[in-house]
Amino acid sequence: MTSASILLHGGAAVICAACAAYILAIGRGAAVWWLAAAAGAAGLWSASVALTPAAPLHGVAGGLEVLCLATWCAALLYHFRRVAGRRGRVIGLIFGGCAIVATAVALLLSGILDAAAPVARLILALLVVVLAENLFRTADEATRWHVALPAIALGGLAAFDLALYADAALSRSFSTPLIDARAALTALAMPLLAVAALREGRWRRPPVSRQVVFHGATLIFAGIFLLGVGALGEVLRRLDLEWGATAQARMIAAALMLLAVAATTRSLRSRLRNLLAEHFHATRYDYRTEWLRCVGTLSASADGAPAEHRAIRAIADAVDSPGGVLLRDDGGGAGLRWAGSWNMPAEHLMLSADLPLFAGDTARVLDPADTTTAELRGAYGPLWLAVPLPHDGGLAGAVFLAPPRAPFRLDREALELLRTLAHEVAMFLAERRAAERLVDERRVQDYAKRFAFVAHDVKTVSSQLSLLLANAEEHIADMLVTVRSAAGRINSLIARLGQPGDVPASGREEVVAPLDRLRQLAAGKPYPVRLEADTPAPLAAIAPSRFDTALGHLMNNAAEASPPGEPVHVRVAREGERVVVEVTDHGPGMAPEFIRDELFRPLSTSKRGGSGIGAWQARELLREAGGDLAVCSRLGAGTTMRVLLPCQGSATA
Repeated sequence: MTSASILLHGGAAVICAACAAYILAIGRGAAVWWLAAAAGAAGLWSASVALTPAAPLHGVAGGLEVLCLATWCAALLYHFRRVAGRRGRVIGLIFGGCAIVATAVALLLSGILDAAAPVARLILALLVVVLAENLFRTADEATRWHVALPAIALGGLAAFDLALYADAALSRSFSTPLIDARAALTALAMPLLAVAALREGRWRRPPVSRQVVFHGATLIFAGIFLLGVGALGEVLRRLDLEWGATAQARMIAAALMLLAVAATTRSLRSRLRNLLAEHFHATRYDYRTEWLRCVGTLSASADGAPAEHRAIRAIADAVDSPGGVLLRDDGGGAGLRWAGSWNMPAEHLMLSADLPLFAGDTARVLDPADTTTAELRGAYGPLWLAVPLPHDGGLAGAVFLAPPRAPFRLDREALELLRTLAHEVAMFLAERRAAERLVDERRVQDYAKRFAFVAHDVKTVSSQLSLLLANAEEHIADMLVTVRSAAGRINSLIARLGQPGDVPASGREEVVAPLDRLRQLAAGKPYPVRLEADTPAPLAAIAPSRFDTALGHLMNNAAEASPPGEPVHVRVAREGERVVVEVTDHGPGMAPEFIRDELFRPLSTSKRGGSGIGAWQARELLREAGGDLAVCSRLGAGTTMRVLLPCQGSATA
């Protein structure tokens, strides 16, 4: 069992030394120094036993073991005096005197005479146990939180020593299995002293980064695991079984494979990171690192990820969420629409910005009993957290996150970090939208420059047609009806190309009967149109020319997308204070990314010979009248364009 003793005591020495160094790095004051001394003394004894396993409690190892108990006693005495006040001074003197006498006797017997001294050591261990018990019992509720862990760790080890020394006093020899078990128990108890040092309340920030602490803790845990596997394999080999060597090799190989799997498991890494943040750091986050991570994620356009994905990840990584959905306001005022999904389905969904879920700028855990949560989970799957994106006094959007990889405590510090990141992401999205609008305006401006020459030629043609009408109206009146209509159409186009002040008002005071206008539009179309309407059909507050232009574009696009001979379905209904006109086709449908990025961008088209104006113009005309245009599409299932217009009264068509 010598090899097993070397492994156990060597591992315990490494852990004790690491804990002592960590305590000195993060703590200040005499109390913390005594805790580091207690861990260091245990490490020295464990190292001496690993070097001389044949004599674990004799000679140098025996002397260091007695000094270890004396150091524990001194550390507990210091904490006891802090807790007990004046009364603690008298009791401390009594315990200190007894400890000095017991230490001197034990050192004389074990260090000089090189003989076992179980009785003297038993008295010293008993003093440590009594001190730990008095320390825990004397402390009030407020101070017990600071002294509980040292009392449990050192008192528990001393209690185990009582059993060890009592057995030695009866059998006149020390039990090797109990000594090895003491090494394992020491390795488990020393981290409690490190946590106690953090609780002192006067710690300073560790001089190493959180990444170093994380990877260092990972190596320590991996080393402990491999030491345990190696010790078990050594036991099997020492048993001299036929399959002992085979089992040892198999266990070591399996342990290495298990560590490799654990190192690549994100959920396990998340649990370890949360454990270190909760117990070994003064703050939960390294804010400098979090800020650099957020900026790096938002600006990492070289990886090809869409801006919406980067916006989601900038928030999701802070709470270790593996996926999310972004809903944002596209400027129409109708609500929040789907803008992007990261590791979640891409489903179009629109929510009102006035929901209580978006009140304020604080992240909220989704309530499973809420109807909005049910709607969101039905579209995107499991969702956990809603993070509003406030900007410029309003709501720019919201990010909905999937449950984290490991259990995550959403405390005040995490909520404040999410609020800060949400403001940064909202600013990022607003700047991108402004840049996109600037590009669109430049494209429209270039198009307007080219169209100005066309408008000049059209004006010339209009003048020629008007002159023809003035001279020939009396002779060929019937033939010139068509020419008059063409001239009126061209003049209307020229008027629309004039300055904004020359164009009549938006026409919001004008109203149309949608069903009547749609029947007239359908009658002039070369493709079949199927009309449906509620009775009575409502009136819509929009100029007739704008209504005809917008719906004409939508019906033409639906006909182009539909199979030959398939009618375009048009439905008129009333929803609250709005008139809804749905134009539906059974074509191939559109991808969510195309709807988000290309459909309503002017001069952007995927049709051969198309201008890229129709859908954009239709939505702008509707918005000028106080309405909006929504899109519901699915690949392979067709598209429905929902025209939303303000309602004014009702009439029967």
